[in-house]
Amino acid sequence: MRHFLVALGIVVLVCLQASHVSSQSPEPENQASPEASENNATLHDRVSTTFDLSAGYRVDKLNWHIAGNLQGTDPNVRSELTWSDLNIYQLKLANRTFIKDHVYVRGHLDVGLVASGDNRDVDYNGDDRTQEFSRSLNGVDGNDVWDGSVAVGPRFAFFGSSLVVCPLLGYAVSEQDLNIVDGYQAFTAPPATTGTGPFPGLDSRYQARWKGPWIGMDLLFSIASTEGLFSEIGVIFTAEYHWVDYDAEANWNLRADFQHPVSFTHEAEGSGLAAGAKILFETKKHWGLTVGMHMQEMTTDPGVDRMYYADGTAADTRLNEVHWRSFTFEAGFSYRF
Repeated sequence: MRHFLVALGIVVLVCLQASHVSSQSPEPENQASPEASENNATLHDRVSTTFDLSAGYRVDKLNWHIAGNLQGTDPNVRSELTWSDLNIYQLKLANRTFIKDHVYVRGHLDVGLVASGDNRDVDYNGDDRTQEFSRSLNGVDGNDVWDGSVAVGPRFAFFGSSLVVCPLLGYAVSEQDLNIVDGYQAFTAPPATTGTGPFPGLDSRYQARWKGPWIGMDLLFSIASTEGLFSEIGVIFTAEYHWVDYDAEANWNLRADFQHPVSFTHEAEGSGLAAGAKILFETKKHWGLTVGMHMQEMTTDPGVDRMYYADGTAADTRLNEVHWRSFTFEAGFSYRF
């Protein structure tokens, strides 16, 4: 959080400096009075905004593991869950707004349907993932994900606005609502007694949430075109560093010794990176086409796994780490106001 406050101070100073520089620009000798300029100005003169609507294909991976106690021992990895090859179909609405050519605001909201994926659940009795005694290989079918983000910062233009640099301060929230179905016990050893093979009735659920501030930068390159269908072709590069608060709830439906619908919870803090690129093809009639990709990777520090038992008691153990990786390819259209 200390690093975030330092970053916040830097962004505020940069915004103030940008505002000061713009306010000191020379004025023509015959410039109209401020009152007349204000009356003649229109909303379009002050604000330029573009909305993008895109559809995308996304692949996620989520992994977490816990220790045998709060000290992170006995053993250091007791249980590990991995959701991999999560195939997600996503719809995204995004916005980019320039205010008086000095302030840049961008945001997005996306929702996705988890079409398929794999789950692996492994338990150990020894340190460093040794003495494995249970392994199940399961399916993922259905449920959803969503993400939202908003950011603001100053706008700096170079080379006649063909290059625009925008430092940003933002806040983001991401959620994955994942299930576990189609249970298959692949390996069993003492003290586990479950037989190998398919087992019925598995319909567990894990709902994860990442939220927190971030700092970053957008670079916008554009080239005007006088011929053909498009009036301008641009590229946007984005880069973000995130601080995250992580929390999750799980319902392990086949565990009779756990409470339901909340069998255990997770809490931790962490950080991560996000980056993306988008190509913009803009026409003379406000419409445009977009093609882009986005990736992000988040990791938590050690946190707390709190288990709620059917007899009304609760117990804590160490949540060693949660790791989430996501890659999205998207295409859509835009409209400039």
